[in-house]
Amino acid sequence: MASLDEKWEAVDKFEPVVVDRERDVVRVTKELYDLHSSREQLRGVTSSCNYRLTIPFAPHLFGSGKTTFARTYLELVQRFGETSLSTFASDPLSRTFLEKLKRASLLYVDLRGLEPTVPIEFFRNLEWALYFRMIEACCTSVGQEPEDEEVVFKECRTRPYKLVRKLRSILNIPSDQYLLLAIDEVGVFDTKATLFELEKNDKGVVRPYNDFFGIISQLCKEPDLFFIVVGKSKGLSIKNYVSSVSKVILHFISLSPLDASSIVEFLEKSLLKTPTQVPVCNVLCSSSFSVNELADSLLECTGGVPGLLTRAVNMLLNYIIPRNQPFISKEECLTCMNDYDFRRICAEPFVERILNLDEDRKSVFDLLLMMALYRIPSKVDDILTSESFLYDAVTEMGLYRYPIDQNTFQVLIPKVFVGIFKKDPSISSLEKILLGSLDVEPVDCFFYSKCRVFEGIVALRLVLMLSSKNRNELRELLCQLSPIWKQMKLPISTISPIHYMKSVVSSIETRSESNKSRRTFANTEWNKIIRETLYLETIYIPLDATSHSPDIIFKLQSPVEPKVLTVGVACKGRWRSEGIGWSDIIDEAKKFLDPVYDQVLSSAVDYHHCMLIIVSTKLSLNVSNELGNQSRCYSSGMFIRGDLFKVPDNCELVILCERDMEMLIDEEILNGLERAFHVSHNPTFWDFGLDLLDRIRNSFLSWQ
Repeated sequence: MASLDEKWEAVDKFEPVVVDRERDVVRVTKELYDLHSSREQLRGVTSSCNYRLTIPFAPHLFGSGKTTFARTYLELVQRFGETSLSTFASDPLSRTFLEKLKRASLLYVDLRGLEPTVPIEFFRNLEWALYFRMIEACCTSVGQEPEDEEVVFKECRTRPYKLVRKLRSILNIPSDQYLLLAIDEVGVFDTKATLFELEKNDKGVVRPYNDFFGIISQLCKEPDLFFIVVGKSKGLSIKNYVSSVSKVILHFISLSPLDASSIVEFLEKSLLKTPTQVPVCNVLCSSSFSVNELADSLLECTGGVPGLLTRAVNMLLNYIIPRNQPFISKEECLTCMNDYDFRRICAEPFVERILNLDEDRKSVFDLLLMMALYRIPSKVDDILTSESFLYDAVTEMGLYRYPIDQNTFQVLIPKVFVGIFKKDPSISSLEKILLGSLDVEPVDCFFYSKCRVFEGIVALRLVLMLSSKNRNELRELLCQLSPIWKQMKLPISTISPIHYMKSVVSSIETRSESNKSRRTFANTEWNKIIRETLYLETIYIPLDATSHSPDIIFKLQSPVEPKVLTVGVACKGRWRSEGIGWSDIIDEAKKFLDPVYDQVLSSAVDYHHCMLIIVSTKLSLNVSNELGNQSRCYSSGMFIRGDLFKVPDNCELVILCERDMEMLIDEEILNGLERAFHVSHNPTFWDFGLDLLDRIRNSFLSWQ
């Protein structure tokens, strides 16, 4: 029998194709055209100084497809020349440029082979070492042995025009044909900078990237020569799209993760490395398991990151091919991808960096987890402290940035990373909850409205307060109100992840709110969810705003007695000016307490109980008056509003007044959410506010 490592070996078994790069191709093409049209300014031929050299640059995004994009860029230009690039080529000058670009030659230069060279007087000269590395790569690309360093030096020295002439001679291309140099792995300067004699600034500090881009800027003055630079670097500080280097402005290649439809195209067009060239999806999918379901599973597992996607597909092929039995269902496929050893081997090349971070960078990990979970976008230049920027933090951690536009991104943490991170002994309890929540939540967008974020904050605060060893007002209040709660003898012993699920109703129906459709659960599915909840240490929150089910569900197991309490929390109010009334409260009770009793508690032993807690941003006047502005508990057998609703056996209904609700989320945070969503339905981090997010984080940390 194969070992686990052999079972999940990430051997290359197929030829992946590049898909869904139209936007990136258009952007890079525009950058290259800017260089082409402004080259005279760069060379100082004209007196204008408005143009500053810009270079397309794909920074430190593990597995984003940087190298593949650079290698295949000209092929992609051919593919999209008549579609995505047609608008770019709408005028004669840009059209002429595009036609010449389609016939260009591409030279790929991997800087991992960069070393000091002879002759001795230039041994530690970075410019000459780069020149010779380009010539080596050029010779290798056409199957030639590189010439002796001394001979090449006498021919080129450090003269840009001589180097370009030498490259064209080796490639056998005319002087007016475009030549594109894709320079990869510039991150070697993090470790190899000491091998060269580099320029020092007035403080005696060496910045190897300044020297490197200074050399490239001189080469860019040569006609019909273009560059794309690719690299992973922790030494390249980035702020507001301007690098720390003063020679150039770096324009970043965004490289978005793939969506489900693009993954389908990837699976259908990628072929096995066999003489028969069978599409990957034909090997992995049975007649009962569609390629769309496979794409959904892969998206949920990898987040659509191209490198992770390719690695995961290779591992699935290695699992399936020896058995000659494709997957028969999405559940079977997800079971494989949820295997810890699958995740560990799949994620290994990607997660090492974050596990070795210094404390300054690691201190913002919980903030980035919150941004990933709540899908909060961030501006590139948002400042966390005077020394640190979130954009840099994501870069240095090797996490993936999902580009919203040129100046805004979201943090993406693929599920395959989560288990690895949770094994890190330095991870805090808050980070464990956030990681667990990311692990069970689907990749669909969570940040629909302030209600969802409100519920997420309440859920986290609640579980942290209940698990705290320190006594607190909320626990004291619930023990006073609820006989069942008092018997549970808190604190609970373990902390649960937060799970986001869809809404629950008595039958399948589709509702519409803010032009969004959503699917709700039928009774049979609801029964399954509740039964699972009784046995899993999990909190649940629905994906979409609804008044038809609790927003949070979790289970408490008494540490000293055999008592199990399933708790539902309905976060009501939604900032309605009139507040929530008795009809809303009764509706919540009917949709939760009755089904739980009928389908679970009625056949359970006495130690199973259920409670619904109503948490409202505002109660209606008649509810407040009847409660006397106090929190209230309705126990088993009690009637609410006459005979409108009777609390089932082993159940309780707790209504928290607005004053007590602030134990879970204070007024300042509520006001901040109101302001952020008043600006936009999907506010940027700038609109949301660093102070607000930091206050939310501090409210969590206070209960760790």
